[in-house]
Amino acid sequence: MRKEALYFLLLLLTAPFLGMAQDNVEEISNEIVVNGKYSGENLYVLNPSVNNEFSVQNVTVNGKEYAFTHNTNAFEISLANFTKDDYVVVQISYAPGTVPQVINATSLVKESEFSLPSFIYNKRTKLIAWNVKEMNASCSYQLEQMLYGKWVMVKDLGTPDEMISDTYLPTLLSGMNLFRIKQVDGNGNTLSSPIVKLKSPNRKILLVTEKVKDYIEFTGVTHYELYDANGFFIKRGTAQKVNVTDLKKGDYWINFDGKETMVTKK
Repeated sequence: MRKEALYFLLLLLTAPFLGMAQDNVEEISNEIVVNGKYSGENLYVLNPSVNNEFSVQNVTVNGKEYAFTHNTNAFEISLANFTKDDYVVVQISYAPGTVPQVINATSLVKESEFSLPSFIYNKRTKLIAWNVKEMNASCSYQLEQMLYGKWVMVKDLGTPDEMISDTYLPTLLSGMNLFRIKQVDGNGNTLSSPIVKLKSPNRKILLVTEKVKDYIEFTGVTHYELYDANGFFIKRGTAQKVNVTDLKKGDYWINFDGKETMVTKK
């Protein structure tokens, strides 16, 4: 009865939400992306079906796969592990011909933005680009990428007068990639640009070996983040080989290209 009760409750709640603009929702190649700051509410998804084949195929929350009940017309995405104002990105992959709906997507609060219409990904050049003339000369800027469930600065752009280049060659993760530019004024107040979303095919980046001596090595250049066995952060970066000669022998967690695995330093 619990599933049926949730389904009918969602149907009752759907009507007012359907009339609202949910500009933190985007559909890209049979995938819905919802993003924003956590406000304390879980998300509710309507999951249509045709001939008992349900629409939603996969759900990830901040890059990690989320376990949900596949064979139901409505389900809840719990965000209880987050704290208020944490940034959350939910990706919902669905089958062609049926489109699920996050009925309360606006509960993820959109951050305050500044206008930067030139901020795009150029598919021909494979570069992220922006127009320096659209930026405030009295502010400084940072290019950020959503990595490991949080915004990470991938390039310090400086002030418009200091910018040597107005393009950036990104290192992409498999799946959905999110980029933004953060603006910081003289008082430390921040605004963010609209987000550039870019879906990348599976890069098939793998760990060369789980037992290492001096280097952790991948099959290609990727973003990584390293933790000790207890989950304490050690370092992050972008590389194909990570120098670990300064680490003690033992087990470590490594995040890379949307994967998490343990390595052992001999």
